[in-house]
Amino acid sequence: MSGKQGVLDRKGWYVKALPSGDEWPQDLSLAPQFKQARVDTLPGALKFGVDKFTNKECMATRKLLARQRETVDGKIIEKLSFGEYTWRKYSEVLECVELVGSFMFELGFGIGDRISIFAETRADWFISAMGCLQQRVAVCTVYTTLSDDAIVHALTETEVKMVFTSCEVLPRLSRLLKRCPNVTRIVVMEDQLDGVGDTSHVPESVSITPFLQILNSGKVNPSARLVNPKSTDVAIIMYTSGSTGTPKGVELTHHNIISSVVAYSCQMQVDETDRYLSFLPLAHILELACEVALIALGITIYYSSPFTLTSSSPKIASGSEGDSILARPTYMNSVPLMLDRILKGVSQAVERQGRVKKAIFYAVVANKQWLDRIPFLGKFLDGLIFRKVRAELGGCLKRVVIGGAPLSSETHLNFRAIFGCTLQVGYGSTETASCISGMVEEDPTTGHCGGPCLNVFLRLADWEEGNYKSTDKPFPRGEVLIGGPCVARGYFKRPDETKETFFEEGGERWFRSGDIAEMDNLGRVRIIDRKKDLVKLKHGEYISLGNAEATLKTLNVVDNMCIFAESTRDKIVAVVVPVLEVLRKIATNVGFKDSDMTLEHLCQDTCVNNAVLKALQAHGRRCGLSRYEIPAAVRLTAELWTPDSGLVTAALKLRRKQLGQQYRDMVRDMYTCLGD
Repeated sequence: MSGKQGVLDRKGWYVKALPSGDEWPQDLSLAPQFKQARVDTLPGALKFGVDKFTNKECMATRKLLARQRETVDGKIIEKLSFGEYTWRKYSEVLECVELVGSFMFELGFGIGDRISIFAETRADWFISAMGCLQQRVAVCTVYTTLSDDAIVHALTETEVKMVFTSCEVLPRLSRLLKRCPNVTRIVVMEDQLDGVGDTSHVPESVSITPFLQILNSGKVNPSARLVNPKSTDVAIIMYTSGSTGTPKGVELTHHNIISSVVAYSCQMQVDETDRYLSFLPLAHILELACEVALIALGITIYYSSPFTLTSSSPKIASGSEGDSILARPTYMNSVPLMLDRILKGVSQAVERQGRVKKAIFYAVVANKQWLDRIPFLGKFLDGLIFRKVRAELGGCLKRVVIGGAPLSSETHLNFRAIFGCTLQVGYGSTETASCISGMVEEDPTTGHCGGPCLNVFLRLADWEEGNYKSTDKPFPRGEVLIGGPCVARGYFKRPDETKETFFEEGGERWFRSGDIAEMDNLGRVRIIDRKKDLVKLKHGEYISLGNAEATLKTLNVVDNMCIFAESTRDKIVAVVVPVLEVLRKIATNVGFKDSDMTLEHLCQDTCVNNAVLKALQAHGRRCGLSRYEIPAAVRLTAELWTPDSGLVTAALKLRRKQLGQQYRDMVRDMYTCLGD
């Protein structure tokens, strides 16, 4: 076991602990180094890394060789052929940042001004943000997967005059600029083959600057270097993915984010020999703060995307290898949905190997934790059974940090066994600069989010409606309240919501999370409910929709799902997005003979729906769900839930209100058939 991870301080607040149970000291990792170097801003953290690792590789991007577009079922599918990764050294990254800063300075931007970045994750995103922050210009981040209305809302509410964007999303932005009259300039990060792309639809009132034009200017205005951002400046206005409605802009200062950067450095056992694979949105505070920490620690960042991650990813052309194979990462961040999809891809490959190999594979996975205790056997099995699977993610993976949603114990154990890496589940929010709690690398257990992060204060507030109290036995339970330097200033231009969610007490700023947690005897956080996800059924049973979904989604036929429950009913029902290849096998077992049957046809078939329901119910019972947490009816849908559809957020969280509207008739029909 890993020992204590959280302990009560003198004020009765949970804080980060050493395994011995003593409070975590303040003189480890980046904390004393930042203090000595007087680093208290994001550009300061970058400069700190550059001073230490001047000529080391900092950021790597793959060479794009060719692009093919083909139409499949009426949709344009893009296939990309890549070459090797090419690097920018630490010193070169700083040069680029200073050129962007000089560009902003000469345009007259400074303290109090705001710009927006609307682009996919890439090195240029990070460089653009740092260049603006260097000039005390606040950066408003916008997910590329938000709805059109949400994007327009973010750009108009912040009144930005300039948007940094990319060739990839320029067509969409061009269409929306007519609704954003404040925007008068866009900076376009080029595509390696298409340059800035088609600019013909950009309004005439908006000027266009190619990003490379800034970098190739070669001159930095000396006066621009004299600007010094302050720790109290608003650095980021981060628009959340809006799972419950219109996205809100969270105001984060340099001080907030640097606090998280320091906390991450204590959680991660990394050094300059590590390689990090970046594919989560930089518009998410977890990814942004993490990359700042990694640069300060001297790690090389390899940029990727969910569409090019592995050789089987949807945008990788035949004959081209996935990013992971070339980057050979030792560390990456992910979300549970990505891990589930990777494991389902492994499962489908194993299914094709035949019954005997399949049985051996899953027997080893199930018992890997015990087999590793036998000298040499674990390494022998890794080479014999898992070598090819691990090669898809580069074969060098040591650790994965998970955030964004609950991770089921089954996914946790299976991924760890198959890929031979540790999984550190973290818990955070945009309002706390993504920093609340995190597992330590030595902890082999599952089902929790570790102890509080460094400089985070955590306490539990009673929630009478859900019958959760901080005096509960054997473990205290309640709504998570977070205090400390990571807590944001509030919501941009929303004083009422800021007052409702944030408060001052005991000399600290606090955030009401809305999450219900239990603190175990080692001081670890276990999220057991969320106020908005908790539903009370007809006879008084409380159901946590999110926890039940996280468990049931580990069934191989489930790509995504949403559980529906009503207080006037005593059963729950579910809508499931299935995995086509697995669904076809289920259909064959119930009598279908057509091997090319379409997803739409299968989703409408009653026998197939019933077979999936039985599999889901059996899986739920095996996983220990109560009968109230297992759906009594299921309907399949062929519609993929993507951020573009508006049914999930940019962070791939369910948007329950929109899903409820979309499947209202389907849910009503299920309850009618149940007679409930």
